Amino acid sequence: MKKVGLFSIIAFVLGIIITFFGIKSCEKKSYTEDSRVIAYQINKMNKMVVAEQSLSEIYTHTSKKSLPGLESLYSADKKVTMLVNGKVQASYDLSKMEVELDSINKKIVIKSIPPVDLKVYPDVDFYDMDQSVFNKFEKNELNEIKKRGIAKMEEKIDRNKLKSEAHQQLIQNLTDIYQIAKIYGWEIEDNTIYATELKQLFY
Repeated sequence: MKKVGLFSIIAFVLGIIITFFGIKSCEKKSYTEDSRVIAYQINKMNKMVVAEQSLSEIYTHTSKKSLPGLESLYSADKKVTMLVNGKVQASYDLSKMEVELDSINKKIVIKSIPPVDLKVYPDVDFYDMDQSVFNKFEKNELNEIKKRGIAKMEEKIDRNKLKSEAHQQLIQNLTDIYQIAKIYGWEIEDNTIYATELKQLFY
C-alpha cells in the first residue's frame, strides 16, 4: 500500500512538471508565431509608394543666327517643341526601418523610419522641330534643352502636398503594426517622430 501511495505521489508530481513545461512550451511557440506574423507584416510593407502626382509641360525653345548688322535682312532660325510628361512618386523605403522584436517580453521596438523620398520620372517627346541649313541643332544642345524642359516641369511639383499625403498614408499603413500588436497583446515602444500621432489612435 505504501508503494502504491508513493507511486501515486511520484506520478502526480511528474504530471505537474510535464504540464508546466508543456504550457511553457506552448507559450514559447505562441510567442514565436506572434513574432513571425508581426515580422511578416513589417516586411510586407517594405517599399511603399504612398503618393503619386502626374504632370505635363509643353516646352518650346527658339534661337536665331544672323550676320552682325544684317539681322533685319536675314536670320537662320530654329525651333523645337517638346512635350514633357512626368510622374512624381513619394515613397518610404521601409526595408531601412529599424525594428526589434522582443518575443520573450512581447515587445516591438520601433527605432527609426526613413524619411520620405520624392522621385521624378520624366518622359520627353520631341514632336516638332524646325531648323535651317545654317543653324542646326546639335546633340549636346538638344540634351541641354531637354534638361531645361524637365526642370521647368519640376517647378510645377507641389512637394508640400505630396509630403502631406505621403505622411497620412504612412500613418495609415503603420497602424497595421499597432493593430496586430494589440490583437496579440504585444507592447509597442515607438521612438520615432510618429509615436504621439499613432498612440492617439490606439490608446
